[in-house]
Amino acid sequence: MKHWSNYWSSSKTLNSFAESDASQGYKGAIKNHWFKVFSTLKPNSRIVDIGCGNGALACLAVEYSNNHNLNFEVHGIDAADINPLHTLQSQKESIKLLKQLSFHPGTPAEKLPFKAESVDIFISQFGFEYTNVQQALEECTKALTADGVISLMSHHNESFISKDTMTGAKLLNEILHSSPLFIQIDLLLDIASQVKASGQYHTWKNNPYNQSISNTIKWILDTLKTQFSDDIHKAWLQDIINRVLPTLQNIGTTTPQELRTYLAQQYTALEDHRIRLEDQLKAMFTKNKLDTLEQQVKGLGFTIQAAPFMLNEQPFAWSININ
Repeated sequence: MKHWSNYWSSSKTLNSFAESDASQGYKGAIKNHWFKVFSTLKPNSRIVDIGCGNGALACLAVEYSNNHNLNFEVHGIDAADINPLHTLQSQKESIKLLKQLSFHPGTPAEKLPFKAESVDIFISQFGFEYTNVQQALEECTKALTADGVISLMSHHNESFISKDTMTGAKLLNEILHSSPLFIQIDLLLDIASQVKASGQYHTWKNNPYNQSISNTIKWILDTLKTQFSDDIHKAWLQDIINRVLPTLQNIGTTTPQELRTYLAQQYTALEDHRIRLEDQLKAMFTKNKLDTLEQQVKGLGFTIQAAPFMLNEQPFAWSININ
């Protein structure tokens, strides 16, 4: 869970997956979908957002409540160690909404802090599917009021998000765990440290080891560019190149230890990203998983409706309603 805590504390965005580059909250068809859900609620309803992250969906609930004077009581729970009020403190418009929420960090859906029959609706945008679904369902259904609802938008295995996630996970795994790119750069920095210790750092450009290993690194990068030359990989690969280039460009002027620390930070950030992508791939709902979910829901005495939520004539998510 640390990789998610790190993400939410450093991303400076409300949401992790949205339409296009809408990182500051859900817009367009997604916003309209959730406003339609909120329109079915009575004044003073208690709403709980599962896997709320930095609060994008919960903020929509507050916005709708404010627009219609409904006085919703909105909570956001997340198993990660979130702190949106601190993370997004510079974003004045978001903070106005976030201050009207009650956040519960380090709170998994499998162990809710709400009494029985006290929640009118559980909502989730790309969060519920990351839980232990059976346990989370049992907890949520206990906490629901008599006419309560669970309304979800969950990862669709055929969505462009899932397809891009598969691409990114494969590329990151290849570069971080099979390619010698980071090993060779670290070796170069190790030699640079020895050269600096000898007092010859000013001669670094002409050092034969520098020239030899730098050529190897260039060959590795050229090979990766050829291997991942198609359009679906370009953005992923360019991000990695942009992360390692400052290390290569600053050897000889910046201390090797500083560059080594920077390189380690970039590797950790990329590895955390890879793990988050793997989490998402495991969490996404396939048709078989939906069939299992349906059986679990029926076993608890509830009904379920699930259908693809489409954007630009492509599946974006599964829209799921449990009551």
